[in-house]
Amino acid sequence: MKITVKRTGGFAGLTENIADLDTSQLESGTAEKVAAKVRKIGFFDFPDVVAAGAVGADIYQYEVTVTDGPRHHSVAFSEGAPEAAPLLDLVQTLEKIK
Repeated sequence: MKITVKRTGGFAGLTENIADLDTSQLESGTAEKVAAKVRKIGFFDFPDVVAAGAVGADIYQYEVTVTDGPRHHSVAFSEGAPEAAPLLDLVQTLEKIK
């Protein structure tokens, strides 16, 4: 499974690649933790864009892309969107791994 996360916005309005992981390159326990989180939140069932949350120039916008075998899906969301809480949790997990 390959996962990338891009973040834009914030006070400086920067674009950052905050995660670029290939679970085949991780320890087996860590790889399974990531794969389990992707499954648990139903990542592949999310729409391409999750409803926007709070409005503001300093709000982070994320784009998470997961490729798992033949499946490939990208989801964009705003940091403050309640519907995106599981996605933000995934991002925070991935940030700890990198």
